[in-house]
Amino acid sequence: MNLRPRLLVLLPVCVAAGFLVGRVFWQPPQGPAGQPTSPAPEQPLAAALTTVPDVRLPDLATATPRSLREWSDKALIINFWATWCAPCRKEMPLLEQVHQQWRDRGVAVVGVAIDRLEPVQAFVGEAGISYPILVGDQEAMGLAEAFAPDLPGLPLTVLAAPGGEVLRQHVGEIHAEDLDQIVAVLGELAAGRIQAAEARTRLAAD
Repeated sequence: MNLRPRLLVLLPVCVAAGFLVGRVFWQPPQGPAGQPTSPAPEQPLAAALTTVPDVRLPDLATATPRSLREWSDKALIINFWATWCAPCRKEMPLLEQVHQQWRDRGVAVVGVAIDRLEPVQAFVGEAGISYPILVGDQEAMGLAEAFAPDLPGLPLTVLAAPGGEVLRQHVGEIHAEDLDQIVAVLGELAAGRIQAAEARTRLAAD
């Protein structure tokens, strides 16, 4: 006896029966008052800060809390570092040179130490660093991660326009050639020869 015609007839019946059984026994997750609930939406990735916030950290020299916005009248180089970070220590003399050459020409350098007070004091004294250093621990780390949510490690350098608009984040050690290009752009921005949009484009291309 040929079973193929019978199987062809039974196949749609089985499929239909399976669908009906599934509809009977499957129920969507129920929320309050028996209402079906929707799947939980995926959490959005944290967005990096676009402007310099009014976060206050103690100044190393005076122990007085200071805000990064105190330098909002200048183009700003914010350098996050720690004494235990070798690349951080290596780049700081270069940042000191920028500070000496540009502090009266519209570009400010501010360090943010993610570290304890004592080792920061010792290193800054030995290295002869004179630009402002703000010191924090968890709060400073939280600030760094707000600027760069996927921060893999230090150093981190944030570049901002006068007024506080963030232009770029640079993760990793800054070399002399990097700083030359950065300062050339920030200097033009501070002098009013270019606008923030052009500065951002040029910094992104470097």
